Amino acid sequence: MSKTTYEEFVEQVNRYRIFPFSDLVAEYPSLTAAAADNEWHTGTELDPWLWRIRIVKDGYAAYGKFFGTKASFVHVDAFPLVKVLLSGGTTVEARYRDGLLSTHAYKLYELIREAGNIDSRQLRKAAKLDAKEQKKEYESALVQLQNFGDIVITGAKESDHDGGWSSMCYETSDYWLEQLEQRPDNDIPEAPSIQQARDQISTGLRELCTTEKSYGYFAKKLKLNA
Repeated sequence: MSKTTYEEFVEQVNRYRIFPFSDLVAEYPSLTAAAADNEWHTGTELDPWLWRIRIVKDGYAAYGKFFGTKASFVHVDAFPLVKVLLSGGTTVEARYRDGLLSTHAYKLYELIREAGNIDSRQLRKAAKLDAKEQKKEYESALVQLQNFGDIVITGAKESDHDGGWSSMCYETSDYWLEQLEQRPDNDIPEAPSIQQARDQISTGLRELCTTEKSYGYFAKKLKLNA
């Protein structure tokens, strides 16, 4: 079986705009499916595990748990549209005030915003959620923020211990986009209205989803039929 290259992966993200890391959506492509025969966790050019961070640093896509608890890539041009739909066009402060965002999630967001970029170990310690029994609360708060499109994963800091897991690095999505806008090769569209975002994302998904099942998944998550 032929192996998928990083360039081919980027082409897939360019085509689908929303591209899950793993088997998230029925009858829809993903990185783990496309690169099933690659050299996973080897640290080579053909290791897709490294691509999830590389594609973000290269400015091609945002990466995070935007749909539930599994990660996906969203093309940089489509991300402002997706972010508007995930957040309902509301701010973090408004959602916290309205009880749609937990206190832990709001505190994490403020810490990430102040830091610019921060790795998960430092963030958890700064939030005083580093006790063993607080791990679930911490992870749940991070997922909340990603599900609203408020934060993105932008890197991985290696463990201080041999054989330890790397620690994800986070930025607010606004900060990440601001950094990309400063690059001369990027022309990121401005955030649209909710209806404009629905129309554009819906049209694109209709063309790419091969079944109603796969389209229906995104329609539900992004409230395309609201």
